[in-house]
Amino acid sequence: MPDYSDLPLFVKHTKEEHKLLADWEEAKQQHPQMLQQAADIALRAKRAGWKRWSAKGICEVLRWQTAVSTDTGLGFKVNNSHTAFLARDLMRLYPELEGFFELRRQFPRGSAGHVH
Repeated sequence: MPDYSDLPLFVKHTKEEHKLLADWEEAKQQHPQMLQQAADIALRAKRAGWKRWSAKGICEVLRWQTAVSTDTGLGFKVNNSHTAFLARDLMRLYPELEGFFELRRQFPRGSAGHVH
């Protein structure tokens, strides 16, 4: 029998998880070019023969690129807790990136599968 426990209908998110998702959505609104820039980096790596990479690695590249290209040196700001959302959005928006990022099954905090 299929396990549907990770489908949104069955997953009960905590307030913290809702806040992370809301913060991610806000980050995308504040930086509308972010997903395209991240996709460009991932697609370039894939074309170069990379089979997998991490969304955190892409965030670090974005931070570096924006830090050296802005007068303030502040660069791109994204919470490291958002990298899972970035990976999932990229694979959803760019089918050629499907499987490029390794995803872990997300478990609600306090559930049997949650890792502390």
